[in-house]
Amino acid sequence: MKTVRTTKDGVRIYSALLLSFYDFLIMRVLSPYVWRCDISNYSELYRTLMSRNHADIGVGTGYFLDRCEYQPGEVRIGLFDLQQNCLDYTAKRIARFQPETYRRNALEPIQIHGKRFDSIALGGILHCIPGDMTEKGAVFDAIQPLMNTHTQVFGYTILNQDVKKTVLSRAVYFILQKLKVINGLHDSASQLTVELKKRFQTIEIKVIGCVAIFVAHSPAQTTH
Repeated sequence: MKTVRTTKDGVRIYSALLLSFYDFLIMRVLSPYVWRCDISNYSELYRTLMSRNHADIGVGTGYFLDRCEYQPGEVRIGLFDLQQNCLDYTAKRIARFQPETYRRNALEPIQIHGKRFDSIALGGILHCIPGDMTEKGAVFDAIQPLMNTHTQVFGYTILNQDVKKTVLSRAVYFILQKLKVINGLHDSASQLTVELKKRFQTIEIKVIGCVAIFVAHSPAQTTH
């Protein structure tokens, strides 16, 4: 019988203990040495695209939010995650910005009682969602209620198809897939392109190592 994966599988591992060394594991080990994408690439996304009215979907530990160039009082930040541990950890870390926190499932339309956001980050959430890229694309639909017509959407995701893999990256991917930490045996940049083009008029995707970095804006008319 085929094992059914759910969104809760990907978030279950994020215990308080894991979050305490998450930054070192992901930013200093896995990303640069396994996925071969230096974290400076993610930092640049936030530096250039994070607005003064920003939402993070799948917040992790708030690593890049904590290092943003804004000062307290200059920026509104909304945190969205299914895992309460991640919300609590990040909210405490960036408490100086007085973030708004919302426990939400990113595969369902995200509604809030407040104004929409001018930038939305989807950092590392896509490869945690079960299913193929068509199913993962539901995230881009779910964030529509949070978007203005000019909202910039950006993020990154680990790929497993049509990328150059090393023995180490294959082994780590296999282990994380078995543990249900990441999902996406068939994820590719071409599939991501298709899903983004369904929903946005302007997209840009760059593949670095095993990671796709993407930017999208101007929602397609069909999304309204």
